[in-house]
Amino acid sequence: MDAQQLIQVEALCETLYTGKTATSETGEPISRADAQARLLSLQSSADYIPQCQYILDNSSSQYARLVASNSLTELITQHWNSFTVPQRIDIRNYVLTYLANNGPSLQDFVVMSLIKLVCRITKLGWFDDPTHRE
Repeated sequence: MDAQQLIQVEALCETLYTGKTATSETGEPISRADAQARLLSLQSSADYIPQCQYILDNSSSQYARLVASNSLTELITQHWNSFTVPQRIDIRNYVLTYLANNGPSLQDFVVMSLIKLVCRITKLGWFDDPTHRE
């Protein structure tokens, strides 16, 4: 994902959550339903995990961060068995570090979504490794 794609994702999130009209690459207006359909594609494959992390790390939009967090939760849940134990721990540590570093500056709804993600990772990984129980 690059900066231009991030701007597009942020515009789609604004359309989805506020109703503010965004335009497609061809200049046509995008409806809320279209914005939702495009954003749901982030949940279609585990290959989108790095893009979700990029959104969390680089977006200034709280709505984009919410979509990225919700997408990560869905992806982790759907593809849990595809990850090795070290990958699971890396994902957990990334989310905890992100919360520790950025939590005070985030909106409550983003923090709650990230906490839900940590809880899901902890629940699914409880018996995989003692690290998940710390």
